Amino acid sequence: MEQMKTVVNRLSEIESAAIQLEEMAAEQKKEIAAEYERKVQEFDREIDAQTEEKLKRLNEELEQRAQEELLKMNQETEWELAAIRAEYNLHHRKFASEIVKKIIGE
Repeated sequence: MEQMKTVVNRLSEIESAAIQLEEMAAEQKKEIAAEYERKVQEFDREIDAQTEEKLKRLNEELEQRAQEELLKMNQETEWELAAIRAEYNLHHRKFASEIVKKIIGE
């Protein structure tokens, strides 16, 4: 009978140890899950920050290119206008004379 009691006590101790191991494993699982979630959130924040920075740089580059293109177009327009004005100033009497001739039918 004493041996049976010893065996039952030993089985009870083993079961208690197994329950403690299960509880420890469950706690570790929760800690690992929490750590994983924290790392995922940190990673997401880093990716968001990097993406935001890249978008900011791209927008700045696009804005600079647009400004440069606008300046170039303005310069080209000014050159064209200057050429037209120069042509007009050189030949305005001739142009006026040709217009008058066309009006009166010559």
